[in-house]
Amino acid sequence: MRLRALVPLVGSIATVAAAAKSVPAPAPSAAAEREYAPLRLHRTTRASIPTNVDAQVLANLFAAEARSDFDVAVSTGTITCDVRTCRVPLTVRLPETTAPARLSFAVASPKGELSEVRHADCLTSLCIVQLVLERGRNVIAVGAADGLTRTSGFATTQVVVDGPMSAQQKRKTEWF
Repeated sequence: MRLRALVPLVGSIATVAAAAKSVPAPAPSAAAEREYAPLRLHRTTRASIPTNVDAQVLANLFAAEARSDFDVAVSTGTITCDVRTCRVPLTVRLPETTAPARLSFAVASPKGELSEVRHADCLTSLCIVQLVLERGRNVIAVGAADGLTRTSGFATTQVVVDGPMSAQQKRKTEWF
């Protein structure tokens, strides 16, 4: 029984093989050939230093400690306030060897909102920038990119923004 099943199979294979030998293969025509463009090598573009610094500044708003190639010191000055916002002078101190540098700033507001990354050029090792912040606890992340040495430094600080009380506000609190 098993031989009966193999005999027709072998016969059909022999028929297909004979038919393939008898049919001549078509000659390749000019229209059927495909021409390929020459191989072009594309250089992968690495992200530039300012782009990397901007991303790291935003990441530092959530990090416990900022990693850095050089030290960046950040301090605040006297805060002046309006009804909802305050002006905070921010002093950024860089090492003497890194000037000039491009500074990047980002702020997380008391409501948890993130600002866009803003930039300032710092030509010396000491720069003062004024930020307009909402009242409450703000987290400020600062990054500095030195284009010559291709290094970067970062710092993060928390600032409780609440302006000094005026004499009229002090009197109101004494009454209540």
